[in-house]
Amino acid sequence: MSITALLPEMYRYLLEDKTQAYAWVATASVDGEPQLTCVWFNTDGEHILFNTTDRSAKYKLLSKNPNIAVAIPDPKNPHMYFQARGRVEITTENAVEHTHELSRKYTGQDFKLFPGVERMKFIVHVDSITLWPPQA
Repeated sequence: MSITALLPEMYRYLLEDKTQAYAWVATASVDGEPQLTCVWFNTDGEHILFNTTDRSAKYKLLSKNPNIAVAIPDPKNPHMYFQARGRVEITTENAVEHTHELSRKYTGQDFKLFPGVERMKFIVHVDSITLWPPQA
């Protein structure tokens, strides 16, 4: 299901580029060892999208176990956030342009790419949302 269909209107501003919220990505190894990372993100209106390299822990863990949780707090009020759970799809398609798109969102300029490192785009297919504070 689409992120905007699952997310109540009053939380959707957290997905807007102008908000410049960060996403906290939680992954787990096949042994259940947790890993948590703060990432730049955006959305295509249906999925949460983020990006990293083929050398990162996120890539290695999500390649083996695509289950993911993503928390996106309000930058001005971190006690207001939502958590999305689902599965991730990994692709190299448009990954470099997506890296620049995210960098422009957060820094105003293109990202400095490093030779020999492949960019990976992560597409989060959201299954459920948890809101904080909880809604009645």
